[in-house]
Amino acid sequence: MRLVLDEEGDIPIPLDDPIQEAWILQYGRALHSGSIDSFRARLAQCFAVSLTECLDADLKPPTPAQVQYATDIARQLGIPLPPGALRFRGPMGEFIDRFAEALRQKRRGQP
Repeated sequence: MRLVLDEEGDIPIPLDDPIQEAWILQYGRALHSGSIDSFRARLAQCFAVSLTECLDADLKPPTPAQVQYATDIARQLGIPLPPGALRFRGPMGEFIDRFAEALRQKRRGQP
């Protein structure tokens, strides 16, 4: 099995024999039952989740908790939330680290 990136590159996906056999059986089952489209959609979703886990930590999407906290910071301090912070965990962490103390001080009524 290979992951095709583009016309010039691909990545071999190593599968041991039992997984390769199960894959062939699963694909055949979906094909013969008429559910190949839903199987492909499920495979695409699983692959997307797995691919995210392979990214460096700073390139993963921010967590829902990070987005909520950063949104609170931006709203309560009246500052913009950088677009990169909503896309990547690295810039999100930098934004939170930079402004979290200011939010804590504001909540305590300190200047």
